[in-house]
Amino acid sequence: MRTDRVPLLWLSGPTGVGKSSLGWEIFDRLGRGGVKAAFVDADQISLCHPEPEGGTHRVRARNLAALWPGFLREGMRCLVLAGFVDTPEEVREYTELLPGAAFTVCRLRVPSEELRERFLGRGWRPDLVEAAVAEAAAQEGSRYADLCVDTGGRTVAEAAQLVLGRLGAAFGTAAPAPGRVPVVQGGGVAAAGRARVPLLWFSGATASGKSTVGYEVFSRIHRSGVRAAYVDLRQIAALRPSSADEGRRLKARGLAALWAGYRADGAAYLVVSGEADSDETVRAYARLLPDLAPTVFRLHASPATLLERVLLRGRGGGPATPGDELRGLGRDALRTVAARAAREAAALDRAGAGDLRVDTDDRPPPELAAQVLSHLGLPTGT
Repeated sequence: MRTDRVPLLWLSGPTGVGKSSLGWEIFDRLGRGGVKAAFVDADQISLCHPEPEGGTHRVRARNLAALWPGFLREGMRCLVLAGFVDTPEEVREYTELLPGAAFTVCRLRVPSEELRERFLGRGWRPDLVEAAVAEAAAQEGSRYADLCVDTGGRTVAEAAQLVLGRLGAAFGTAAPAPGRVPVVQGGGVAAAGRARVPLLWFSGATASGKSTVGYEVFSRIHRSGVRAAYVDLRQIAALRPSSADEGRRLKARGLAALWAGYRADGAAYLVVSGEADSDETVRAYARLLPDLAPTVFRLHASPATLLERVLLRGRGGGPATPGDELRGLGRDALRTVAARAAREAAALDRAGAGDLRVDTDDRPPPELAAQVLSHLGLPTGT
């Protein structure tokens, strides 16, 4: 491996094989070992629909390259990428935009029956399981990867150990400390006379429903035929070990970098889910996004609802996201998290944070999305 480039481990394979879970485990292990590592889930950096011309890989490659300088500025020494790819030509779309990365593409595989079990165990779109199995069979003849690792019959921890063993001890430590890295300035000053794009920002305490409601609103907008982009701030700033200040810088610069590309693709809305503990927080982001007009929706839930949702996430319920800190925690620890979330919600309420409070108790995401869109004067959709 050349030591003048930053190592990038790319985990690929069919839907349901465990790319994101394994990627996060490897990232977490590296961070706990003192290696400053970053993690990116490719699905999370291509949420712009209807899909722009050029396809998903063009968007993902461009956005990965846009996030790269921010990670380097904070001292990243390696990056773990989880995302599907199918051909050498698709791989080149990424490598051509990141000459400073030393790519190792690892294809994951499991036996067909185990893939079925994993896919169905996720509880999401069981109607797609056979398509996933067929996709896995087609990948058996592929030639895009540098190595193939069979993770069948192994836990995530065991699979991580296997992959790291195949990479060798040098992975994550071979890159020199990065030199001067250009600052990502975002989209620049809004052009005179150019209409500002609506930014719909969903904030609130832990388990208030930020990501779920934000994604539902994004889905309704793009299903109406209007191009929109979605960014979950937690998913674009995974860097360990890191400080709170580093995390905030990564989120702000990353959002600005992603938006520049989405704006060029013609996105007419940007939907964001993430922390907005004060109006000043939003203003700090807005300074990097001068062509956006923000509206902050503060989601609120009662202590009882927050506890119920936190316990559900602890049991593995709800949407699966890489690095969910609640999954697998004991009941006492989850109750502590829920109590902290309730205090956070109360503080946001006292401060009157956001432009509109949206109560989420006993209300499904489609109903909440309809309320938000109605407030904006937009069709509520389905």
